[in-house]
Amino acid sequence: NYDPDAADRRMKRLDFSKKLDAFLKGEGAVATATMAYHDGKLVSGEGYLFGVGDTPALPGVQIAAEDYRRLARLAKAGPAPTLEIVSDVRFDDSDAQAYNIIADIPGTDPKAGYVMAGAHLDSWVAADGAADNAAGSAMIMEAARILAATGVRPKRTIRFALWSGEEQGILGSMAYVTRHLATRGSPNDPPQTGMQSYYGFSQKWPITPLPGHADLAAYFNIDNGSGKLRGLYAETNPAVVPIFRDWLSPFASMGASNVVLRPTGGTDHVFLQQVGVPGFQFIQDPLDYGSRIHHTSADTFDHLKAEDMRQASIVLASVLLSAANADKALPRTPLPTKPVVTDPYGYSDDDD
Repeated sequence: NYDPDAADRRMKRLDFSKKLDAFLKGEGAVATATMAYHDGKLVSGEGYLFGVGDTPALPGVQIAAEDYRRLARLAKAGPAPTLEIVSDVRFDDSDAQAYNIIADIPGTDPKAGYVMAGAHLDSWVAADGAADNAAGSAMIMEAARILAATGVRPKRTIRFALWSGEEQGILGSMAYVTRHLATRGSPNDPPQTGMQSYYGFSQKWPITPLPGHADLAAYFNIDNGSGKLRGLYAETNPAVVPIFRDWLSPFASMGASNVVLRPTGGTDHVFLQQVGVPGFQFIQDPLDYGSRIHHTSADTFDHLKAEDMRQASIVLASVLLSAANADKALPRTPLPTKPVVTDPYGYSDDDD
């Protein structure tokens, strides 16, 4: 549903966090401690969005849920416990620029455009960032290696992207969109950065396609751990369902032939979709990604499944080659237009 005020509400919550931080500092607090949202002694390294000159007033730590709840029980039962926090942190902000990595397998027909696959290379700090998203990045690179090793000459160029800044607001792929595909909003709109641009991107009108908008025939994203690919989300585009089923049919015996119409969000294909480019996410085996690994201290190398990643790279390489050699580009949904805000309970005539 279209909600023109949603971005402002979210930004107000972020602004409240900054005001709370300053208030606690003024009241004499020396640090903040929050409870981890997983059980099992897992902690996460997420939640802080870097900005030059925007360092929080207080250091913050996250406490394992079991330990946090024990501290709460002790505080209720008797004298409040005393915490000792040892924090030795170094942060180098001499280069605040983020960098995408782009590589191409050139196509034989310059007029046919290109297809693209991507995964974000950045991660949170609590562990290795292995499943989120070194695994996806490795699959992208392995698919590129497979295709390059075959010496294939696709009709369309196949482009591979390792995005930066995804965890800070999908910034890397957003920058690619606004530089090469389309802009949103008018030149008179106030500049937005960080989470302002993330929350506000879909609320800005009009959409103005750039000269390269029609060149990108399809984008495929991987960002759900190291599990096998089981198919593709069609992202509410019913016209691509039979096409995807055909492309995936050779992999039915590998369990990778599913096509699901539903949309997905929260990663690097979303801003391409929001300017009318066909952007898709792969279906993956969940493994323990959502239950224990995603953004936690357990996102380490030993949780990756090498055989699953090999299967995924093979499927990805084949899908990209099918898209690159297709007679026609994938069907597109209409370019989004600004919704009209209406009162669902309003009426204009007593007889309505």
